[in-house]
Amino acid sequence: MPHETKWTERGIEWRYYGVVTAAETREADNAFYNDPRSDTAKYQFIDLRDVEELIFNVHEQEVNAGYDAAQSKSTPNVRVAFITPDDRFDELLAVYMQLLNNSSWRAKTFTSVEAAREWVGPPA
Repeated sequence: MPHETKWTERGIEWRYYGVVTAAETREADNAFYNDPRSDTAKYQFIDLRDVEELIFNVHEQEVNAGYDAAQSKSTPNVRVAFITPDDRFDELLAVYMQLLNNSSWRAKTFTSVEAAREWVGPPA
C-alpha cells in the first residue's frame, strides 16, 4: 500500500504517495479504528503532497465519509487535515468534507504543513 503511518500522542499521521485508491485508504482507516489508540485520537494528518493520482469516485468518497462520520460517535471531535500540493484534489475531497463536517469531526485542506499543524494542534 502506498503510504506510511506514524502514531503520535494525539493522533495519526499518514503520508501517501504514488497512485492511491479508495480501497487503500479504507484499509488504512480500518487499521486506525482497530487500534486502541484511535479511541483518544484528536486528529488525522493526511499528507497527499506526493500523490500522483487519487482513484476514487464520488460514491467511494461518500462511503468513506459515512464510515468516518459513524465512527465520530465513539471518537468525537477529531480534526482531519489534508495536506495537498495544490488544488488538484479539491473537488474530490470536497465531497468527503461536506459529509464529514455534518458530524462532530471537522476536515480541511491545506497546502502548508505548518498551517495544518497549527489547526490540528501539536503532535504531543
